[in-house]
Parts: sequence; C-alpha cells; structure tokens
Amino acid sequence: MFLDRALVTSIVAAAALPQPSPAQTVTQLPLQEVEERPAGEELIGPYAQPRWSARGRFSADTDVYVLPPYSFYFDLDYDGTFPRKGQPDHLFVQEYELGLPCRFQIAWEFYQEAINGHRQIPFTLIEGRYAFADWGKIPLNPTLLAEFKWGTGKDYFGKETDRGEGGDSGEASVTKSISNSYEVRLLLGQEIGKSIEFAANLFLEQNLSGDRERELGISTAWSYALRGEALKVGLETKYSNESQPGKRHLARNIFELALPLPTNLPRTLGSMRLRLPASVMIHLIWRHSSFSPLISVPAKPRN
Repeated sequence: MFLDRALVTSIVAAAALPQPSPAQTVTQLPLQEVEERPAGEELIGPYAQPRWSARGRFSADTDVYVLPPYSFYFDLDYDGTFPRKGQPDHLFVQEYELGLPCRFQIAWEFYQEAINGHRQIPFTLIEGRYAFADWGKIPLNPTLLAEFKWGTGKDYFGKETDRGEGGDSGEASVTKSISNSYEVRLLLGQEIGKSIEFAANLFLEQNLSGDRERELGISTAWSYALRGEALKVGLETKYSNESQPGKRHLARNIFELALPLPTNLPRTLGSMRLRLPASVMIHLIWRHSSFSPLISVPAKPRN
C-alpha cells in the first residue's frame, strides 16, 4: 500500500513538469567579459572616483580632483634642495585636507624650513577646491583650486642668488621678508586604459608685496600601476616662468624632471594608510645665457 501511494505521487509530480515543445530551440547567450579594476583602485565615494584621485595631491607638484565628502587626509612632506654651491634647504610640510559635500574641499598647510643654519616658519596657507562634476562626467575632470599664502619668514636665498645658483651662507644672503601671495590652478586628471593615471596643473602665483614676482606654468604627472595601488612607477615634469613687473624680458625659466617610485605600505592602524613615495628631481634653470642644474629629493609619507 505504501509503495503504491509513493508511485502515484511520483507520476503526478512528473506530469506537472513542463514538457519541451518540439518547436522550441535552446539559445546560448554570448559570453560577457567583466573588466576588473586593478587591485586597490576600485571606485569609491559618491563621486564614483578611483582611489588614486581621492588623495588630493597626485605628486609632489601636481594635485588632482577633490576628496569624498567628510574624508580627512594628513600629509607630512619633506623636500630637500641641494644646490651646486651654498647650503642645502630642508623643507617640511604638514597638510590637512577635508572633503566637503557638493565636490568642495578645504585644506591648511604649515611649513617649517632649515636653511643656512636658520630654522623658521616661512609661510602658512589655506586652500579651497571645487570640482565641476562627478568623476568621469567631464573629460579630464576639471577642478578649480585657489589658495592664499601668508609669508612669515625670510628669503635666505634671495632673488639675486637663487636656489639654482646657490647663495652665500649667513645673514648676507637675507634680502627681504617672504611676501604674501595668492595662487589659482586648474587641476586636470584622467585614467588612460587600466593602469595609466595622468594629472596636470595649470597655475598662476602672484606675490602681493616686495618685487611682486609672478610665476606661471604647467606641471604634469604620469603613473603606471605595476601592482595596483601597491607599486607604481611614473614621470613628473614642471615648467615655470618667474618674472617681475617691468622686467618680463629678464624672466627665469625653470624645467623640472622627476622619476618617482610611489609605494603603499599595508594598513596597520584601522583605516590609516602610509605612503612613502620618493623621487629625485632634476631642475634645469636658465635665465639669459646662464644655465644651472639642481638636485632635490622630495619624499612624503601620507596617512
């Protein structure tokens, strides 16, 4: 009796299954490839931006885009300048960055300098940024940056004995106080393919007192991801033109070239990440018929 009931149940269940029609054919869908981003380069935040664009500063001289809202970054930078003659210049920078809603960002930077046996705070500055659209909506993701710098120290190199030519040590090289100034920049950034990252800045800086020197130029930075965010190689360039009112024909032209090697250490404390990019930068300075090479070593751990 139990066997008969089980047999009837099995027959009813089989009859309930849909039977294929002879006219039906099986259609095989084409394979779909899903492209994955390199490790550590996933899109983050409400602006859907890659992680490399969410650090504020892309390289030593080139910034890119804005931080996601309420993201906070702390930079501790070192920039060493070693002229052919004279004493080296050691510059330490602390930078605090905060992302705000609607693609705004604010920052404050504090500088400390050791040069020619002197230690000073040469200047501090505040900065604001605004990105015109979410990442990827406009080619090159244009972002406007404006900053104001308060000069609080002395120019121990002076303009007559610039960094490229070296200067006399001691008080004789003190020519003037560092001027207040403002700077505006257009920040550009773009991904090229899966592994190439590009950023460029067009900038104008104007001193507000003293010789009222003006500096304008362009900086670029390229980075190629060898192992995602963990290991990259790149190339940095910068051209600037420095001149004074009434002496534009005596302008100083500076071209800088650097080969950085940015690396990221594993996270050790919560969400903190330590970056130790280092590079050797070669400055080529020419004014009239003079030419002066210069070596500097910028490095910046970043949390």
